[in-house]
Amino acid sequence: MIARAGVVAALVATASAARADAPRPAPPEANAPDPAVQQAGEANLESTAHRRGLTFAAALGGGLMLGFGIKDSVGRGGSLSLRLGHVATPRTVITLEAGVTAALHRPAKTVEQPDNGIVPNTDVNLLAGAQYYVNPSLWLRLAGGVGLYQGRKVVVSSVALDDVTLIGPAVLGGLGVDLVRFKWAVLGIEFGASAMINGDGVLVASSAGIGVAFD
Repeated sequence: MIARAGVVAALVATASAARADAPRPAPPEANAPDPAVQQAGEANLESTAHRRGLTFAAALGGGLMLGFGIKDSVGRGGSLSLRLGHVATPRTVITLEAGVTAALHRPAKTVEQPDNGIVPNTDVNLLAGAQYYVNPSLWLRLAGGVGLYQGRKVVVSSVALDDVTLIGPAVLGGLGVDLVRFKWAVLGIEFGASAMINGDGVLVASSAGIGVAFD
């Protein structure tokens, strides 16, 4: 009897020691944040990305115009681009834009008008497209819409006569490099080329200039 009692006591002591050595689950931290609360709080944080919401960009520079099948449509001049955009993703901006290229042109001399002076031919494009940032500084642009070309042939007493007006679908491609950022304003350089198809032929206008964007 004494031996049996000793064996039982030894087994009970072994089981108690095993329970004492078993690792206990760590109690939850009292200050651990609730995942649902943390996610809701992050949803209300304001984005720190440079590009967000509405954007506006303008570029001014020089332009070159070249027409295929369109008489007296070659010349150099200035260009202006205005773009209104909305940030769709961190790398993509949806744009609405207006671009103007004015090429100085000397109309052909005639018997009645041996010297008609220099007049501007203009190419105006209204386009919708997207601007994609390859990296934080380099971006590409593609847009399509409608183009309007107006060529002035003859000038009499400072009045343009025999104007040519052509309308047709237009596409534009471009690229730019952001150089310097001042808070929400970015200064950079950009290049672009557009093509407009019309009843007389194809008009190509290219531009290069300095741009500023507010995003």
